[in-house]
Parts: sequence; structure tokens; C-alpha cells
Amino acid sequence: MRVQHSKFDELRIQVVEEALDRGNVALTARKHGISPYSLYKWVKQYRDEVEINVGKKKDIKHLNDPQTAQEWEQKYEQAAKLLGEKELEIAILRDLVKK
Repeated sequence: MRVQHSKFDELRIQVVEEALDRGNVALTARKHGISPYSLYKWVKQYRDEVEINVGKKKDIKHLNDPQTAQEWEQKYEQAAKLLGEKELEIAILRDLVKK
């Protein structure tokens, strides 16, 4: 049977909290000599466990996402227009580089 709070778990929690405080997982992983991929997994597990324990599982409503089909359509049209403008800009810049 596994002990809930081993020294490794406590150390892992400290590293995860440091990464969250610092806001840079890769840099924190490098500092402690562990794989950034492992630390990203630890952070995800930590967040999931904290949210479950606190009872504050993320709710889609708190996001500022559009809620109606019409709002989604407007967002899509804006994104498509922006993408088209960027593609045109890239084409123009490529032509200028060729000259």
C-alpha cells in the first residue's frame, strides 16, 4: 500500500508550486534537473487534484467564450478575415523579398 504523502510527493508539490509561482515550467524543470515534460504532467495532476479537492472544477461559464451560435459565427468570421489579411500580407512580403 502506498503512503499518501511521501517525501517525494512533498518535494514534487514544492517544485510544482515553484513552477506555478514562477510562471515558467521549463525553467523550473531545468533548475531542478528534471524533464520539462514530467513537470508539465505534475502541474496538470496538481491542478486536477486541487480543483477536485476544493470542489472548484472549471466551469465553462466563467470563460468569456461566446454562448450562442450567432456569437460563435461572428467570432469565426472575424478569425477568417484576420487569417485572410495575414495570408495576403505574407504573400506581399514574399514578393518583396524576391525582388
